[in-house]
Amino acid sequence: MRISKSTVKRISLLFATTFAVLVIWFGVYIPEFEKIHNDYQVYVEQEGQDQVANGVGTELSQPFHLRESLIQKVIDTKEEFITISSVISGTRNDNGKEIFHSEKEYQVNAYSRTYQDMPTKQFAFKPGVEKHDYEFYHPLVFADSPLVYKKIDNINGLEVYVFQAETHDVDLTDAFPKYDGVRVLSDTVSTFWIEPITGQMIKFEKSWDDHQVINNKKISPMEKGWKKTTDYSVFILSQTAKTKIDNINFNKSVIPAFLVSMTIGLNIIFILRSRLKLSKEIMLKNEKLVAIGNLAARVSHDLRNPLSVIKAEVDIMALRGPKDEKSIARINRLKRAIDRMDRQINGILDFIREKPLTSEWMSSRLLIESVLRTINIPYGVQIVVPKQDVQIFGDVAQLETVLSNIITNAIQATGDTGKIIISTEDKQDLTMLGVSDSGPGIPENDLAKIFEPLFTTKQRGTGLGLSSCQTIIENHGGKIMVKNNPTTFTVQLPKVKQEFEKLVING
Repeated sequence: MRISKSTVKRISLLFATTFAVLVIWFGVYIPEFEKIHNDYQVYVEQEGQDQVANGVGTELSQPFHLRESLIQKVIDTKEEFITISSVISGTRNDNGKEIFHSEKEYQVNAYSRTYQDMPTKQFAFKPGVEKHDYEFYHPLVFADSPLVYKKIDNINGLEVYVFQAETHDVDLTDAFPKYDGVRVLSDTVSTFWIEPITGQMIKFEKSWDDHQVINNKKISPMEKGWKKTTDYSVFILSQTAKTKIDNINFNKSVIPAFLVSMTIGLNIIFILRSRLKLSKEIMLKNEKLVAIGNLAARVSHDLRNPLSVIKAEVDIMALRGPKDEKSIARINRLKRAIDRMDRQINGILDFIREKPLTSEWMSSRLLIESVLRTINIPYGVQIVVPKQDVQIFGDVAQLETVLSNIITNAIQATGDTGKIIISTEDKQDLTMLGVSDSGPGIPENDLAKIFEPLFTTKQRGTGLGLSSCQTIIENHGGKIMVKNNPTTFTVQLPKVKQEFEKLVING
C-alpha cells in the first residue's frame, strides 16, 4: 500500500507537534512547577526533652519539656535565586522561657535547591529522591554534613526514605548570646524521613550534646537533649505530601497522555494553558487549607490555655472585688470580651471540623443588640439599627459570629468617625440582613477574593473571618454577598422551618 505525501506530511506534523509539546511540557513547565515558589512557607512544631546549664561552668539543669518551632519563608527573589528566612526557636514548656533562638538567611537556587555560594550543597530535596547519600547543608542540622541513606519506612500510609546526619563540634555560640566569652560547640545526630516523590520532609528527630569551650578546651556541658516532630505536624506534612503527589502524578502522567492523544496543531497549547491554570489553583487551594489547619492548631494551643487563666482570674475578681455598679459593669464587659475571643477561636477551628447547627427562631432585634454589646464602638462611629424586627431561623451563636465579624470590619473601615447602617428585610422565602458603612470601599481587585481563606488586607488579620462567615451562612443554606458604593454586606437566610411546615400541610 502506497502512502501519499500529504499523509506522510500530516503524520510528520503530528509527531513534530506532539514532540514539541512534550519538550515544552517537561523542559519548561515541570521545572517551573517543581521549583521553590515565592509563596513557599514551612511551619513545623517539635517537642522533646532538654537540659541546659544556667551559667558558665555550672551543671546541667533537671530535664524539662521542650517546645520548638521552625518557620521558613521566602523574603526576596533575584532571578533564579531566592532568599529564604529560617527561624528556629526553642522554649521551656514549664515557664515559656526561650532557651534557644537561631535566625539565618539562605540564598538558594529555586530550581536546583542548591546554595548560591555552595553549588554542590543542597538546601532541600528535589522531587524524585533516590536511595543514596546526599551532600547537604540543612538548616535543621546547622552544619555541612552529608545525609546518609539508611532504610525505607512507612508513615501514615506513605513510603518514606530515612536519612541521617552526624555533626561534631559545630559552633552554636551565636544561639547563646548571654554566655559572653564562651564558645558553644555541639555534637548532633539528625534523622530525616523524606517522601521520595515530592522530596518533602515528613518527620524529623534530633539529639544533641553541647559543651562550653574556653581557650579551645571543653570546660562543662552546655545543653543535652532530644526533639522530634509533633504528631500533628507529621499528620499535616503527610497530608500535604499526598496532595503534592496527586498533583505530580497529574502533571507527569495524566496531562502528557492527554497531550499525546489530543494533539491537533498549536490549539492544544491553548487548551493546555487553561488546564495548567486550573491544576495550579487546585494545588494552591489545598495548600492553603492545610495551612489553615496548622494555623488552627497553633491558635488553639497558644491562646486557649492563657484565655482560660484570664477567665478564671476575672471570675475571682467578680467574687472578691468591689460591688459598685461601675466595677460590676467592667467585669461583665471583660467576661463578654473573653467569651467573644473564645468564640473566635472556635470559628477558626470550624475550618477543620464540621460544627452541627442548632437552629431556632430568633428576633433580629435581640440578635443585633446582643452583638453590639460585645463590640467596642468608637464614640465617633454612629450605628443605625433597623426599626423592623423580623424573625430569623438559624443557629444563634454562629449568626452572632457572622454579624459581629461584619460589623467589626465596618467599624475598622470607617475609622474613628463614620456611619454604619444595619438593615433587615422579611421576604416570602428569605430573611435579609444588611450592613453598610461610610468607609472608602473595598478595592475592586479584592472584591472577588474577599471570601477566600487566608486572604486579608490587614497586617494583623488571619484572613479567616469572612471566609468563616461564608461557611456558616452556606451551612444555613443561605448566601453572603458584598458590593461597593457604599460597601454593603448582605446575608440571605432561608426560612427553612416555614418551608418544611408548608410541605407537611400540602403533603
